[in-house]
Parts: sequence; C-alpha cells; structure tokens
Amino acid sequence: MTTLEDLYYGNIVPADKAIKKGSEYSKFLNLAAKNEEKLSATLTKEQKCLFEKYMECTHEMYGISEKETFVEGVKLGVKIIVETYTNKSPNFKDI
Repeated sequence: MTTLEDLYYGNIVPADKAIKKGSEYSKFLNLAAKNEEKLSATLTKEQKCLFEKYMECTHEMYGISEKETFVEGVKLGVKIIVETYTNKSPNFKDI
C-alpha cells in the first residue's frame, strides 16, 4: 500500500502523535496542567466558567493552526519536489 493510500484509509493520522515520556513537550504539558489546576483553585464559579470557555477557544485555535501548518508543510514539500524535477541547471548536467 502506498503512503497516499495509507493516508486515505486512515492508517496514517498525523494529528495522533504519542507524547514521549520525559520529553521537553511532556514537561511543558505537565507544567501547564499543574498551573491550570493552581489557577482554577483560586477562581470563583463564574471565573471558572469564563476560563473554561477561554480554554475551549484556545484549543480550537491550536487545532486550526496545526491543520494549517500541516497543509502548508505538505505544499512546501511538494513545491521542493517539483522544483527538483523541473528546474534544470543551465551550467551542469543532472547527476
């Protein structure tokens, strides 16, 4: 099966990444969770509700940003591949 077929059939899901324990990302994720807990403990019910709405919006924005970054990365990769095969050097033969 080709990579495109794997992607089509859902065998490759770029958004589903397992986080390595002890990685830099994992450390910041844990720190963010601890700080969110501490902050939440100091908020009133109304403030907690507002904070939850803020967090929901933030998660949606991150999701959109990740999708757009992925798409732009694929586009850039394709452009590089196209240039590699179509732009011939005026001075040198292909290897």
